[in-house]
Amino acid sequence: MNQFNSGPSINTYNKLSHWFDFSNPGILKVYSGKIDIGQHISSTLALIASKITEIKYDQIEIIKLSTDISPNEGITASSLSVANSGSAIKAASITLKINFINYALENLEIKNEDILFENGVIKDKNSNKTISYWDFAKTDDFRKIIIPENFDENSIKKINYENNQKIELKTINDIVTGKYKYVHDINFPKMLHARIVRPPSYHCKLIKINEDFKKRLVENDITLFVKGSFVAILSQDEFLVTKFLELAKKNIFWEEKQQLSNENVFNSLEKHEKESLLVKSGGEAFYEEIPEKKSFDDPKIKSLSTIFKKSYLMHGPIGPSASCAIYKDNKFTIFSHSQSIFALKYSISKFFDIDPNLVSLKFMPGSGCYGHNGADDVAFEASVIAKEYPDRHILLKWTREDEHSWEPYGSASLNKVFGAINDYGEVIYWSNEAYSDTYLSRPSDLELTNFTSYKFLTNNFAKTKSKPKTSAHMGIHRNLDPIYNFKETRLVKNLVHDLPLRTSALRTLGAFANVTASESFLNDLASIKNIDPFDIRINHLDDERAIDVLNNLKEKMEIFKPKDDSFRGIAFSRYKNSAAYCAVGVELNVTDDLEINLNHAWITVDAGEIAYEDGIKAQVEGGFIQAASWALYEEVIFDSKEIISKDWDSYKIIGFDNIPVFTTSVIDQKGSPYLGVGEVVAGPTGAAISNALCNALGQRIKILPFTKDNITKELLN
Repeated sequence: MNQFNSGPSINTYNKLSHWFDFSNPGILKVYSGKIDIGQHISSTLALIASKITEIKYDQIEIIKLSTDISPNEGITASSLSVANSGSAIKAASITLKINFINYALENLEIKNEDILFENGVIKDKNSNKTISYWDFAKTDDFRKIIIPENFDENSIKKINYENNQKIELKTINDIVTGKYKYVHDINFPKMLHARIVRPPSYHCKLIKINEDFKKRLVENDITLFVKGSFVAILSQDEFLVTKFLELAKKNIFWEEKQQLSNENVFNSLEKHEKESLLVKSGGEAFYEEIPEKKSFDDPKIKSLSTIFKKSYLMHGPIGPSASCAIYKDNKFTIFSHSQSIFALKYSISKFFDIDPNLVSLKFMPGSGCYGHNGADDVAFEASVIAKEYPDRHILLKWTREDEHSWEPYGSASLNKVFGAINDYGEVIYWSNEAYSDTYLSRPSDLELTNFTSYKFLTNNFAKTKSKPKTSAHMGIHRNLDPIYNFKETRLVKNLVHDLPLRTSALRTLGAFANVTASESFLNDLASIKNIDPFDIRINHLDDERAIDVLNNLKEKMEIFKPKDDSFRGIAFSRYKNSAAYCAVGVELNVTDDLEINLNHAWITVDAGEIAYEDGIKAQVEGGFIQAASWALYEEVIFDSKEIISKDWDSYKIIGFDNIPVFTTSVIDQKGSPYLGVGEVVAGPTGAAISNALCNALGQRIKILPFTKDNITKELLN
C-alpha cells in the first residue's frame, strides 16, 4: 500500500470542521464543494465517510453546496469529484478516526483490546463507559486537529474497511416517489415567473416592440422588461407567461447585425485564422515552431493518413435550464444547478459591481450539466431581472428551444492523423493535428462576455477571440498526446477563430474527438500489418495497469460467442493520461438500410481504489450511452439565420431501443488514489463503435455521427 495524498482541497481546508458537522446527535453532516449533476456524488462521498468512520451510511448527510458554508473546490467537472472531494473526505475521515480512538483510549483510560467500536461510539467492554464522535466534536482537541497532506503506510494500515458495499442512493427514494425538489419546482409567495424573448440568432439588435402588443401585456397583468436588446416578460401566472411568449416572438422586431456562417464547418476549420501550438509529451501546449510532417520512402515502412470529422454537439439535457433569484436588502440569493457555483458568484458580483459577499449561490438540483450548458446563463439572467424587481423571487426557466439554440455547444472538430509502422509492427511515427473552436468559455469575473445575454444587455455584438489554453490536456488537446510509447510523435493544437456557433465545455472537451480519431487510426495501422487490435495496443504500452485493463476486456469478450452477422471493435484510453483507464468492446450489426444496432458492450475500467463500485458502473454505462448517441445520431444543424435543431425531432438522440447489453468490470486498486471516472469511457466508446463499423462495412467511416447520410457519402467516395 502506498502513501495516501489528501488532495488539493486539504491545502485550503485542513480542519475537521471544514468537512464535518456533528451538531445533530447521531447524524454526521459532511461538507463538499461538489454537486450532484446526475452522477450521485453525494452517495459516493457519504459511503467513503461511512466505511472509514464506521458511522452507518444512513446516518450520514451530504450538505448541499452553498457559497456561504461549503468549501470552494472549484467546478464539478473534469472527473475530479471523487479525486478531489473524495480524497479530502477520506483524509478527514482517517484523521477523525485515528484522533478519536486516541482520545477515547486516554479519557476512558483503557487499552485497544478493551474497545468496542460501533456506529461512532467507543465503549469500554469492562466498565461500559462510552464516548462518541459527537462528544469528541465538542472538545478543544477536536477543534485543534489539522488534517495532514499525506498519510504514511502505517497510518493507512490502521484503517480497515471493505469496498464494494451495496447502498441505496441518497436521493433515490425521493426521486422515484416524486418528492425530490428541483429548481424548476421552487415556489415562493408572490413569485414572478419569467421567460426571455430571444431573437433569431446571436447577432440581433432590438428595433421595436409592437405598441398594441404592449397594451395586451398590461391588460393581462404581464410585465415587460427591456434593457438594451435583452427582453423578458414576467407574471405571477406561469401559464400566461408561456402563452404570451409565443405571441411576443411575432410582435418584437430585430435587426440582424451579422449572419451565421453557412459555409461547410469542416472547410472553415481548415481555412479560418487559427493559432497553432505544439503539444509535447505530457500533454502541455507550447508556442513553438511546428515541425514539418515527415515522409517515408523505405519500402519496409508503411504510412497512412486520414482526416476524421466531428459535428457540433449539444448537451441536450432532458430538462431545460432554470434558476430562481431574489434581490433583497441589497443582497442576491440565487438558486442554481450550475457546475460552477463559486465562479458564478464572482461573475455576478462583478457585473453588478458589488462585494461578492452580497451574492449567495445555493445549489438546487436541475438537469445534469455534464459541461457548460445553459445553467450559468439562466442564473445570470434571473439575477438581472431580480435586481429590477427587488424583494420578489424570480423563477426563470429556459424553454426547450432556448436550451437547444442558446446553450454553448461542444465544438465541431477535425483531426488530421498520419502514422508510420515498420515490419516489426512498431509505430515509429505518429502525427495528430486537432482543429477546433474553444471548449473553455465559461463565464468568469474576467470574461462576462461569455454570458450569452451580456451582449444583448450591452448591445455589443463584437466577437471576442478565445485564447489557447496551454496546460496539460486542456480543451482542444485533451488526450491528443497518446499514452502509447510510439517512437516519435508530432502533436498540434489548432484553435480556429471566427467559427459560427457558441462553444464551451461539453463532457470530455476535445478527448472524445481525439481518442475516437486516434484509436480508429491505430486499428487502421494495425490492419496494414495484420496485427490483432489488442496486440497493437499492448505492444506499445509500458503501463502494467493499462495492459491489465486490456487483457481483462479481452477475457470478458471471449466468454461470449459473436452473434451471426455482427461485428466487433475495441478501443482504449486513459483519460487525460492521468485519470481512470478504460477499455471498451462493442458488438453491432448494420441493417440493409444502414441503421446501426448495438448488441453488446463490454467495459473494463480501473479508477484506482473503488469508492463505490455500483456508482462506477453506472457512470461508465451512462457515459457509454451518451457517447454512443454522439457517435450514431447527434449533430447540430443550422443555416445562416438560426439554429435548426430546436427540438428532439430535429436533434436526434439515442433511444431505449438501441441500448446494448452491458458486461462491465471494475478493477479495484485498494490503497491507490481515486482517479475519477465520469468521462473516461466516451472516447473509447466512439472509437470502438467506429472500429466495429469499419469491420462491418470493410471501410473506415470518418465523419461523425455515423448516420445513413454520412455513411453513404463515405461509401460513394
